[in-house]
Order: sequence, then structure tokens, then C-alpha cells
Amino acid sequence: MQHAAVLSSRACYKPFVSRPAPRSAFQLHGVRCFASSKPVKHHFSICTNKTCKKQGCQQVIQFAKDLALEEIEIETCGCLGICGNGPNMVVDPPGTQLSHVSSPAKFVEVLDLMCNIQVPANFLKATELRLQGNAEARGGDLKAAEGVYSQALDLDIPQGKHLLHANRAGVRLTLGDAAGALEDAQAAVKLAPPGFTTAYIRQFEALCALKRRQEASSALGMLAAEDRAFAKSKEYKLLLRQLQSL
Repeated sequence: MQHAAVLSSRACYKPFVSRPAPRSAFQLHGVRCFASSKPVKHHFSICTNKTCKKQGCQQVIQFAKDLALEEIEIETCGCLGICGNGPNMVVDPPGTQLSHVSSPAKFVEVLDLMCNIQVPANFLKATELRLQGNAEARGGDLKAAEGVYSQALDLDIPQGKHLLHANRAGVRLTLGDAAGALEDAQAAVKLAPPGFTTAYIRQFEALCALKRRQEASSALGMLAAEDRAFAKSKEYKLLLRQLQSL
């Protein structure tokens, strides 16, 4: 197993421990991660323990999944050691542990340097704008967040637009633009992969805000059919009460 660290804005790999890595699988801190039998496939195991979460692993994982690349597989795992230097991950082949892969931009560098995969610049830019919009929304500047999400959507990226539409729908709804929120929510529902319940929730909330009860009821039914586990959750019951109060 080779260990390396991404230490700067330009990925810099400095192996500090080196030992042979099996071709078909590797064992690390009790987590067994299997590489694909296809030589073109790169398997990423990304730590999601507490420290790596604080250092940004979730946004890297989301970005990696949004890429929807056939050449890579993404899996979360437990602690990989060297905590505090995260987010940490292992890529196999070649069986190398990486540290400080803390942003989508750094993950793009890893793909380029280790997997010979190039990510379109507009996709990376749209992701960075989405994260900026999320930060603006958390900070309370909803108009700024709406503008940033709109900039990202103008880039017309091939994947991940459902996230932008869902986020802008939430912002627009809070700003009182229920019609605009519904337009975004419907776009998110159309583009969303299976299991992305946020799009359906935004659609339901926008229809409730517009007092369109029958359509809201249908949207809630679509949500229950899309995710049966969610239909048993407390959040779903709250949505049901919201519908009954219309």
C-alpha cells in the first residue's frame, strides 16, 4: 500500500510509507475494499469518520457521484488513519492512500494525475458555485444564493442540475416566490436520480404555498412511491399534516 498526501492547490504526491498492495483487494484498518476486475476501473474508498466529515469529505463524495463516470466507483469507509490530514481516501489501482483531498477541485486533480480522467471545467465551476450558494443560504443572504445557483445553471452541465434546481427552489420558496420554486422543483423531479426525495419535497412545498391541494396530494403520493422508507419517517408525517391543514 502506498501512502501519499495532496498538500497544495496543485496536487503533490509524497509517498511516506510504501508496501506491496494486492491486485484484487486491499485491507486497511479492518475495512476490506475490493477493486474492479476491469483495469480501466478505479475504486475510491473515502473515509466518512468524524474528522474527515469536518474536513469536507461529504462534498467530495457528492461531487464524485455527480460525475457519474463509468471509470470510477465510489464507496465510503471507516477510518484510514492519519486523522486530521483528511479527507483521506484510497484509490485502487494503484492502491494509494491520499490525504487532504478536501474539495472538488482537488478531487479533479486526483482524477487527472492518477486515473488520467479529465473533468470538464464547467462542471467543476458549477459545483463550486453550488457550494458557494449553499454558504450564502446558510448565512441568510437568500437573494445572493439564488443568483449564484442561477449562474451555475447557466453553465448547462450534463449532470447535477437536479441539485441546483432543488436548492434554488428552496431559496425561492423562502423568498416568497412559490411559482418560481415550483418551476425549479418540477425540473429537479424530472432530472433527479432515484432516491433523491428532496426534489419531491420541494415540489410538494411549492404546491402547498400556492394552495393547490389536489396537486400537492398527488406530489406527496409520488414521494411515498419513490421512497417507501421515507413514507414511514417523521418528516413524511409532518408533510402529511401540512397537506391536511390546507
